[in-house]
Formats: sequence, structure tokens, C-alpha cells
Amino acid sequence: MTELSRLANAAVHLRAAYGSPTLSDSPNGWTLFLRILLGGPAAEQSHDVLNEALETSPLATPGTTARATTGQLVELLSGVPRGPQKASLLRAVAEWWQTQFGDETSPEWSRGLEFYRESLRKIRGLGPATADELLMFVARLPVFPLDRGTLRVAIRHGWLDLPVEDGEAQDFFVRGLSESEIDPREFSRLVSRVAEAHCGREPKCEGCPLEPLLPLNGPLNPDSC
Repeated sequence: MTELSRLANAAVHLRAAYGSPTLSDSPNGWTLFLRILLGGPAAEQSHDVLNEALETSPLATPGTTARATTGQLVELLSGVPRGPQKASLLRAVAEWWQTQFGDETSPEWSRGLEFYRESLRKIRGLGPATADELLMFVARLPVFPLDRGTLRVAIRHGWLDLPVEDGEAQDFFVRGLSESEIDPREFSRLVSRVAEAHCGREPKCEGCPLEPLLPLNGPLNPDSC
């Protein structure tokens, strides 16, 4: 089975179970950037406290965020789940953004995928999967976030073999989704949802939307990741 048919079949089953996720309609790239950092996999969902925080002046632009104190950001994010713990990270990414784009809130990401991947990954507290998620959603660059849940799904279904190489995994998802004309943002949200519900440290295959697509003898490498 090709990458295209595997991913296309998975998308059909996931949409049937969960519907098509509503993707964020943030007014600009900077706001979407923060929404993903603060909201995680559910960033596209309505969250009144998060929305209110993003509309206030300290987070309105990269400049105001970078100039805010950590204490101010902690207080502002007090109602956002895990928000206060990310106050220092928000200041760091705001400084990074200003270095790259100044105070432009919807810039052109013209320096290429590898440049932004490398520079974002240098920010303390920003993991590789989150960096790739930001680049996929905000910059619309050809990359796919490979968090632990996504890798578990891919390995257990035989889409990827152990040991997983980043380049090979990126090629599988980026090329396969492109050829099957599936929005990678949508697929990422759907896979994150099924991984959270069914593909934790121990697979819970019964009732999983992707159970019909498992290999004949069940999930491969069930102890992976």
C-alpha cells in the first residue's frame, strides 16, 4: 500500500469518526503563533479565556510581548491551562520573532524551512514537534509535526519502520499528504486526537477509528515510543 492510499484511508476513517476539524481563523500570523503555543492540539477550538488573553495589549504584537515582564504575562495567562508556565517561552519567541520580522504580524517567511526549523529549535522550551507545528500552521511550510502520539500511530500501523529517521518520516507525511491532496493541518489535528484517545503508551485498539487499518496480527511494535 502506498503512502497516498494509507494516509487517504486513514483520513477517511478519522473524518467519519471525528468530522473535519475547524482550523484557526486567527486575524494574523502572530496571533495564530501564540494560539498554537498556548492552546496545543486544541488551538483551533474556541476558548474564551485564551481569546481574551490574546486580544489584550501585552500579546497584541511581538514588541509588546517582548517588553512585558514575566510577571505580567503570568498574571495575564493565569486562566489559560498551563499558560503561566509558558510566560518565559512567550517572551523568548517574541524576541525571536522581532529578530526575524520586526513587529510585522503577518510576515513573509522567505528564508526557507531549514533556517526557521534550526533557529526555532534553539529556543529553550520549544520542542521540535511544536516548532514544526508552528511552521506548518503559521508559515505554511512543507513540514509535519512528529510528536510522540503521531509516531506511535505511524509505527504501530506499519507506516514507518523503527528506527525512525526524521527525514524519512517527514518525506512520508509531507509527500503523501501532498499527493493525496489532504490538508496537513487537518490530518495533524485528526491524528493527534486519535493518538490521545487510543495510542498512548499502551495501544487501546478496540473502538479506534483506525482499527480496521491495522496489520493483520494487530499493532506493530506496541511498546514503541
